[in-house]
Parts: sequence; C-alpha cells; structure tokens
Amino acid sequence: MDGLRIGSLVLNGPLVSYLLFGAAGWLALRFRLRSAPEREWILSCASNAFWLWLIVWKASYLLVHPVEAVRQPVSLLYFDGGERGRWLAALAAAGYSALKVRKHRMPYKTAFGHFAAFAFAGWSAREILLVSAGEEPALFHAASAGFTAVLLASLWFSSRKTGATTGVVHAVWFSLGHALLWFLVPDRPVWLLAFGKQQLLFLLAAAALTGWAWLDGKRNRGGFRADET
Repeated sequence: MDGLRIGSLVLNGPLVSYLLFGAAGWLALRFRLRSAPEREWILSCASNAFWLWLIVWKASYLLVHPVEAVRQPVSLLYFDGGERGRWLAALAAAGYSALKVRKHRMPYKTAFGHFAAFAFAGWSAREILLVSAGEEPALFHAASAGFTAVLLASLWFSSRKTGATTGVVHAVWFSLGHALLWFLVPDRPVWLLAFGKQQLLFLLAAAALTGWAWLDGKRNRGGFRADET
C-alpha cells in the first residue's frame, strides 16, 4: 500500500498502517494490564519501543540509500529503508525492550505474553486497514486479520487462567498459521520447494520459539544436570 486516499488527500500508506498498528497494540495492552501493578512501566516500554521502531525504520533510508539521502535530505520524509529498514528497526526495538524487562526483573516469557498481545492487536488492525484500502490479495489479508483476532481472544482468556507465558504458544500458532496463509498469495516468490521467503521465516520463528519453550521448561523442571551445562 503506497498511498491511502481520503477524499483529495493522499497519505503515506505504510506510515498510516504502522501508526494504526501501534495505536491498536497500545490500547489492547492498556486494557490487558488495567489492574496490573506493573502497568505503567510496561505501557511506557511498549510506547517507547514502538516509536523507536518507527524512527529507525524511517531513518534507515539514510543507511540503505546514503547517496540519495545526502543529495535530497527531504527524501527522508517520504521514503524508508524498506525490508532491511524494518529488520534494523525490529532489532533496535527488541534490544531496548529486553533491557527494560531485565531492569525490572520480569521473566522474559511473561514479557513476551504482553508483547504478543500488543503485536496481535496491531497486526489484526493493520490487516483490516489493508482490506479496507483494497490491498491485494484481499483474501489473504482478511484471513490474516481474522486468524490473528482469534489468537488475540484466545490469548486473553487463556492468560487469565494460566498466566502470560501462553504468549509463546500463541506466537508459535501465529507463525505456523501465517506460513500456511501465505499459500493464498498466488504471486509469492518461491525459495524452497513450494515455500516463499515469508513462509520460511515464519517456520523458522515457530521452530525457534518451540525450542525456547522446550529448553526453558526442561530447565525449570531441573532437566539439566550440572555436568551438562
């Protein structure tokens, strides 16, 4: 989505969609933490991480296209670093969040549950916007929005009973589900067998999260002896 037209006004489509992502995620997290004692610092951390992501994403154009940015500095207002910029922004936001979580001594799995709620709400809202704007393939975006909304609801009700650590399990299902949903994109570039790059990344994320959950569970049950570490 390059541009979002509202009457005669054309807005920066990606920027609007990511702002909606952040707003929806923050509201969902605010509601989720409405009675939690750590509510204020988690909301502050989520807000700062999102704005850090946005700033690094936009400023990454200077790193990805330094010559063009130096010749036309105003281009920073209209362009971004694309996929590489999003990855750089994600690393910056993840690093900042990890430092804040460590500072407040919150278990990483618990913090990940809050991150999952933020991400699911934001993702679903952004996909709904893409469907409303006529972005193709509409079936993929609609299915992604619906599937993620179901996961958000499931995370909300299950975490009330079993704690925020269920965020890792839901993130695994999110990754596996979207690896399958990408088959609804007919013109996706195929990298390996019938899988595209995005599908392979989702499968890799699911495997990494599953390994983390398994290792953490084994460690908590005392499954590692001193001579094995």
